[in-house]
Amino acid sequence: MDSARQRKEELLRKREKVEEMRRNKQIGGNYPAQADRAEQLPAADDPDEILKKVGIEMAAAFPRSYAAGDGPRNAVNGELLPLGANQGDGIAPINPTPFTRPVTVDKSVSTDVGTEVSNGEAKPRETVSYSKETQTSGLERTEHAMLHYDDGGPTEEFTTAISNVYDIESMKRSQHFGPTKPAVEQMQSVDEEHDLKQSLPELTAEQKQEMMLSEDFRRFFDKTARIVERSLAEDDRGIDIFKDYKGEDLDTLEADDSVGLKVTLQRVFIDEKNVNGRGVSCMDISPHFPELVIASYHNPEEYSTDPGGLANIWNLRFKKSSPEDVFRCHSTLTAVSFAEFHPNLILGGTYSGQIVVWDNRTSKRTPINKSQVAVSTHCHPVFFVKVMGTSHAHNLVTASTDGRICTWSLDMLSQPQELLDLQAKQAKVSTTCLSFPPGNHNNFLAGAEEGAVYAGCRHGSKSGIVESYENHYGPVTSASFHPKQDSPDFAHLFLTSSYDWTVKLWSLKDKKPIYSFEASSDNVYDAKWSPANPAIFATIDGGGSLDFWNLNQDTEIPVLRIPIEGASSASRLQWTPSGQQLLVGDNSGRLHVFDVKETHGYRSEDSNHLKRTIQELKQRSLASDEAEATNAAISSTHSLLDMLVTAR
Repeated sequence: MDSARQRKEELLRKREKVEEMRRNKQIGGNYPAQADRAEQLPAADDPDEILKKVGIEMAAAFPRSYAAGDGPRNAVNGELLPLGANQGDGIAPINPTPFTRPVTVDKSVSTDVGTEVSNGEAKPRETVSYSKETQTSGLERTEHAMLHYDDGGPTEEFTTAISNVYDIESMKRSQHFGPTKPAVEQMQSVDEEHDLKQSLPELTAEQKQEMMLSEDFRRFFDKTARIVERSLAEDDRGIDIFKDYKGEDLDTLEADDSVGLKVTLQRVFIDEKNVNGRGVSCMDISPHFPELVIASYHNPEEYSTDPGGLANIWNLRFKKSSPEDVFRCHSTLTAVSFAEFHPNLILGGTYSGQIVVWDNRTSKRTPINKSQVAVSTHCHPVFFVKVMGTSHAHNLVTASTDGRICTWSLDMLSQPQELLDLQAKQAKVSTTCLSFPPGNHNNFLAGAEEGAVYAGCRHGSKSGIVESYENHYGPVTSASFHPKQDSPDFAHLFLTSSYDWTVKLWSLKDKKPIYSFEASSDNVYDAKWSPANPAIFATIDGGGSLDFWNLNQDTEIPVLRIPIEGASSASRLQWTPSGQQLLVGDNSGRLHVFDVKETHGYRSEDSNHLKRTIQELKQRSLASDEAEATNAAISSTHSLLDMLVTAR
């Protein structure tokens, strides 16, 4: 208690001294000059020195603060002792700081002593100074012992412990709720969901009914219903409930290993700016640059201001999505091809009957030369244009639905050099397609609107039609010679497709087809042999299906059927010279590129197998003809018997 009384008396003396200084300040007492004060007082940023100057000792006013691990220690063994231990035990006591009334101590040095003039008398301006307050009081209050850390911050052990606790809590939260997204991403997600809800319009009852009756909704509902039914019926045995048996997964279309084909959709070309919904009318691959493909397009939409004729050149090598070149003309293009022996020329046949020529070296996208529409040339749509001959002697050959084949010089399109009118049974043949065997520029096949196929030749004593093959019941859309013309076993074979939903295999030696493929459910628009395998050919139809046939495996159904993505109908197909890619054009203007690979590759026994297959098909056809003849004879006999019975 003596120590506390002495401290109190000391504080009272200091308080009186401070009050005296405050009174001197208020009555404008004599202060030393600013320069002298600056010398007498320490720097303003050292408050301890200022307090010592005015007579306040920091050790007496503020007890020492101990950092973690510091404090009073035993005088004998140096161990840390608890607060409040008795001094008689060899422990230095810790005197907690009593709370007293605040005492204001001048801390700063005034930098300016100004004066104020009032009623002609100069009064000293009140100096604004900052002060440091020490919370003290003259009243006795309850004393509490407190442990303080120094200004060095928390210890390393404390920081490590807090970090470990945070990591454990974060891990528990992540396992229970999943990873926490940043606040910005969460706000963006909420905003996107809100915008999506706001952007979805409310459908009327009629729109909902129309959607539910649409073909896309029916297909989607049928597929998802099958998946849900499988998931409910099967337990977790690793079974793929998403197995597709309709070939609708178009990202990677592959046949089964037993089929021997692997077909993958590589890419799709579409020129939305220029095509504007036109269908592909014709395609051709450059003989000079096999990666270049040209496609022509049908009529533009009704009331469209676009020119009628449009042709785009696409590049299969690069990933660019725009065409290499775009060519236009006044009339709709019905045929197009690259000019062999002239790498820069592109040829086109129009719906009006004109022949047009473009040159990609010029900046003009319109024809540099074109023929005239006259009686001596074509007056109907041209469906065939091709340069034939050798590098030293070649001509342009064209054919039209007027039944006329014309031979032109590329340097002069005013008049054709040769004319050949096709006639059968004393009537002009309205041809729809023309095909020449590889390496043969004289013999040809011509399909007609009435469903007949005609074989003919351009030159010789019997130029014109020499044979007819009649079995289709609709216009013939394509005719394709077998590509292996060097083999006597296959050189006579050819395929035809028709509006009668069939594809027929023919031999030039027989007037009746060897076999009729009837797996399509719509018009068949094109059929072409594969250049890589003599037993494989591909067809497309109006239902948007691409069919692959392998005569060595099956003749009743195609070995692989692929629906064309985003197209209600396919229009044209074209194999690349290597046979490893197939191009398909549809009625919406898209050009689909498929990679075609044989899992086992072409083998020499495939040709021998095809020979046996052709013989079997011929024997089957003969047996069918004999059965039909027998049935006809029996029917005729029954008719005669009925007539005799009736006569009696």
